Amino acid sequence: MITQKQFLDLLNPLQSGLFGFAYRMLQNREDAKDALQELIYRLWKKRKELKQNENIRSYCFTMMHHLCIDQLRQRSHAGNHRGTVLQNPVPEPVAQNPGYETTDLINHIRKEVHNLPYKQRVIIELHDFQEFNYAEIAKIMDMGVNAIRVNLSRARAKVALKFEKEKYHEPK
Repeated sequence: MITQKQFLDLLNPLQSGLFGFAYRMLQNREDAKDALQELIYRLWKKRKELKQNENIRSYCFTMMHHLCIDQLRQRSHAGNHRGTVLQNPVPEPVAQNPGYETTDLINHIRKEVHNLPYKQRVIIELHDFQEFNYAEIAKIMDMGVNAIRVNLSRARAKVALKFEKEKYHEPK
């Protein structure tokens, strides 16, 4: 049986990334906190199985993805549009001491990622911001590796196209 200390040691390094992932999927800080709390509760109930799971990080993000989907479905059924405006696209620090231009660029990228279709947004988040590989993302998203690659490529192309359009429309 896993002890409380072992449980916390296992989850503490993941909490910031899980919260950021939930926040960007749900676009609401309180909903993301709720999702993280629910995840911790569910993991605690399954703590006997945690040691047997070889990739706890992937397991946690898979569970978080499912929790976010459930919350989004509940919102749409209830007609709740809470969080539709992304007020702060980067809830956690993006680097130790980023310069203003770096932070501004990352915030701009996050804003454009936010405008992508859901699957592309999740895939780019997991790959480019959470650093999961294609196979791990395929498992989390319950998709094939080739579908992950195609969606990631399309997502990056859409973001790049948006930046290219802005470059040509900048006031001089």
